[in-house]
Amino acid sequence: MPQAPIIIPIIMTGITFGSLLVSEKHRLSKKKLVGVSALSGMLNLGNAFLVHQLSPAPTLTRVATQFGAATASSEFVFYASSFIVGFLMVLVIVGIAMIYARLKGARPEEDEESTLEET
Repeated sequence: MPQAPIIIPIIMTGITFGSLLVSEKHRLSKKKLVGVSALSGMLNLGNAFLVHQLSPAPTLTRVATQFGAATASSEFVFYASSFIVGFLMVLVIVGIAMIYARLKGARPEEDEESTLEET
């Protein structure tokens, strides 16, 4: 079974971070985060479908006739894993970045004031 493609989630993560850096608030709501993650998962699923249709996995004819359900099940697993990878990759990366920014966001103000007083 081929590996789930990951280029679409990486592009979606870059677009999300770029939009955060350009915006004045530098915040992303939880609904938008889940929406972007779901969109990434759907685009990754579409990418996996196209990759599978353009280059299908080689199958043996005798095995395919005996185990036709097994090949359909492996295709479903491939498509499901592609969606899950696309969804979780963006959700986890952007979620961790938001948590880190929120935790680090409170501290630099205090450090910045203390460094200004010292000089």
